[in-house]
Amino acid sequence: MIHVRPLSSRIGAEVHGVELDGTLRPEIVAELRKALVEFKVLFFRDQTRMTPDKHLDFGRLFGTLEAHPVATADRSELMTLRRAPDVATARANFPYGEDYWHSDVSWREHPSFGSILRAVEIPPVGGDTLWADMEAAFAGLSPQMQGALRPLRAIHDFDRAFGPGLAPEDRAAMAKRFPPVEHPVVRTNPDTGAPLLYVNEIFTTRIVGMDLRESDSLLQFLYRQATKPEYQCRFSWREGSVAFWDNRTTQHYACHDTGEGVREMHRVTISGDRPY
Repeated sequence: MIHVRPLSSRIGAEVHGVELDGTLRPEIVAELRKALVEFKVLFFRDQTRMTPDKHLDFGRLFGTLEAHPVATADRSELMTLRRAPDVATARANFPYGEDYWHSDVSWREHPSFGSILRAVEIPPVGGDTLWADMEAAFAGLSPQMQGALRPLRAIHDFDRAFGPGLAPEDRAAMAKRFPPVEHPVVRTNPDTGAPLLYVNEIFTTRIVGMDLRESDSLLQFLYRQATKPEYQCRFSWREGSVAFWDNRTTQHYACHDTGEGVREMHRVTISGDRPY
């Protein structure tokens, strides 16, 4: 029997009484799914026996895994996110945008359902991650603003975050492989029917049909709304800690405050559906 302890009134919970791997009983998987829908991000401590293979096997209990196109890893579905004092080395080992508020791969036509992040090496200080609840962010808007946003759509673009760090020929190839996509500004949670904000500052480029200045002004307002502290939870990592979040309903931000320390994380991502 698992035990779930909420970390705030809106988002985040620690889960105890379970060792994460691919052999979990179906009823435990169902409990974790239910908790994920309710709390949007789940935290597990002391998963020190988790290996890369167990990490992958656990992820597969919740859906089909996907590979990130700029990931560097021995296994295509296991992404290494490494931050080191040498900025060049760090940037070669994790994508741009980790220290901006974002929802993973919103530039895909079918963005991911969830991500499972495991702490492999933790710096002496810093390196926390924050998550924000996009359902709460939308609910916090006035009815008039909610109504104005519902019919709007926005462009999300792979190139906005990753293009500047690629060689010209690679950038052109990626732009062809991952052209800009259009998603609703207000997305529906497919599990609950709840509306939520679905724009983020690292991948969203503009609101469809708006003048660029109008679009930028509205997006900046929504980014501020999305990241209010009262919609957030914060997690301090230890070696063996694992976070599992609903990528559809949250944004997250990795603090770039590790100083001379090394921070290495492994991430598994679960495929999702087209936003509506």
